[in-house]
Amino acid sequence: MSGRTKKTAEAIASALTNHDVSYFPMELTGKFIEKIKKLDKFENDDFSEIESGLDNLDAAIYDLIIIGMPTYGDKPPKAFDEIIVRMKNLNGKRAIVFNTARFTGKKSLDYMKAKVEEAGAQVIDQARFRKLLWIGVKNAIKFGTKIND
Repeated sequence: MSGRTKKTAEAIASALTNHDVSYFPMELTGKFIEKIKKLDKFENDDFSEIESGLDNLDAAIYDLIIIGMPTYGDKPPKAFDEIIVRMKNLNGKRAIVFNTARFTGKKSLDYMKAKVEEAGAQVIDQARFRKLLWIGVKNAIKFGTKIND
């Protein structure tokens, strides 16, 4: 997750007051060029930067799984596919997907929904958070409140 996606995920989680929330960020750290190099590694199926996080993904004890991703070129980073493949016990779970984007992000969100459903989860809601420069938290909190009810 990037800073925009992390901020959005935290805002959604803050509104989930009726639920216990566990948060598992897979963050790319470093300066911009370092993040780009890590994304390039993902495109070449090198997930060493997030390997420990991937090994611990298990949806068994959760009632609802929320997955958020940034959008690059109207698709999620390739790490998204790896997360879905490696997440244990996703089949039969309820899920929500969201993405952050500077521009459209619609194809990316549709792709995410399809992949999560292919893994056997039921996607009950989805959201796109987009803005060219700065994504505020107001809409994310509103979305979290909707989920909370």
